[in-house]
Amino acid sequence: MGPAMIRFGSFRLDTANQCLWRGEARVALTPKAFGVLRYLVEHPGRLVTHSELLEALWPATYIEPGVLRKYILEIRRVLGDRLDTPVFIETLPKRGYQFVASVIDESAGMLSAAGTKRIVGREPALVELGGYLSKARRNERQVVFITGEAGIGKTALADEFQRRARVDAPDVRIARGQCVEGYGGTEAYYAVLEALGQLCRGSEGESVVQTLAAQAPTWLVQFPALVKREQREMLQREILGATRERMLREIGEALETITSEKPLLLVLEDLHWAHASTIDLISALARRRASGKLMLMGTYRPVDATLAEHPLEAVKQDLLVHQLCHEIALHPLEESEVAEYLAIEAEAGAVPEGLAGLIYRHTEGNPLFMVAVLEHMQTRGLIAVAQRRLSGVPRRNGLGRLRVCARALSRSLLSANCPGTQSADAQANGAVGRGTRGRSRRGSNCDGSPLRRGRRLATCHQVLAACGRDRRAAV
Repeated sequence: MGPAMIRFGSFRLDTANQCLWRGEARVALTPKAFGVLRYLVEHPGRLVTHSELLEALWPATYIEPGVLRKYILEIRRVLGDRLDTPVFIETLPKRGYQFVASVIDESAGMLSAAGTKRIVGREPALVELGGYLSKARRNERQVVFITGEAGIGKTALADEFQRRARVDAPDVRIARGQCVEGYGGTEAYYAVLEALGQLCRGSEGESVVQTLAAQAPTWLVQFPALVKREQREMLQREILGATRERMLREIGEALETITSEKPLLLVLEDLHWAHASTIDLISALARRRASGKLMLMGTYRPVDATLAEHPLEAVKQDLLVHQLCHEIALHPLEESEVAEYLAIEAEAGAVPEGLAGLIYRHTEGNPLFMVAVLEHMQTRGLIAVAQRRLSGVPRRNGLGRLRVCARALSRSLLSANCPGTQSADAQANGAVGRGTRGRSRRGSNCDGSPLRRGRRLATCHQVLAACGRDRRAAV
């Protein structure tokens, strides 16, 4: 029997109740589509053939393989996944599918290594994070911010650190919340509530619920499914007239009790989208004088926070001045690290000579951009991949064609100019300053400002999506 609750990205697959959740919202999915998704999630990181899926879901019944396409499309639609740039399900034409996202078994507290990809150039940051976790396990509260531009690898670093923590520190409980960009407003404490919900539904959730009932009723009432109707009505009477200040005080005390039993790693993603209440909470936790086995790790994009005049930057700077937090600023990869990544992708195959330097020059070492360009070159037939191994350039003049392709792609990115660009650039330069961390340390021949780099990345996705539409759709 598989695990009862499986997390991937911001989704949770409840196999016991046969439903899919995103945060606290249930996502509609037909039974057969759920079955397909469940099988792929329970077998991450490997090819699942059409015949294997059909045999698992329709045993002893003849079903046309084309039926799977219908359910895969439904799954992609509810996950917001794309065929050309898959985040969750990758199509391997004429063979089957592969679930490529990281998978966390919340009921057993395990992260599937098969569903993760190796990262390069981040070992010093991982070691630093490991040191902070060791301090947290010794009852020294830690607050750490991982910062960097879009696509620099903040989430990949957080995922890898969690994977290592589960192996090296099995006594640590891990909860993760995702901030979301709200166009009509954002819910107060959204990411914190998501993380707290994971703790309440985990293997030791009963003790967490009891702690919240005793010390943080304003938080427990946010999870009506976890309490009986009579208790819920009693809690609602008790919290009548509760203020945000009360909620801050209650959760601070509750987390001290929760972490007195076991260390807790609390991960909050994309804090540049967080509600101001979440930033207040981070500040309050960092300033508490009582010791605690808590490590709070948050990721965010500094330029986005600055341009939006988000309170996060000011809070972080104040905490740094008072030595109440740490910051790990991620920089673009070096050329040698790009070469290392290509070597990993090639496995036993040979990496075409000059490919690492070519990709480095045209991506400025941004990991997401690097992967996108590689996938683009592969779909154009400029690099050959056999059995998921990078084996070389198929033609004698292949490297020349790669240069032409990369230059054309780069020109498309650099020439991208949308309304308001110049004023936005001026605003970013004035707000961030000339010595911003987002600028390339190696004197790139292109403007390395975080805003321009971010705009090029966004345009890269548009260019690659357009190229992908030229391909024949295959599911």
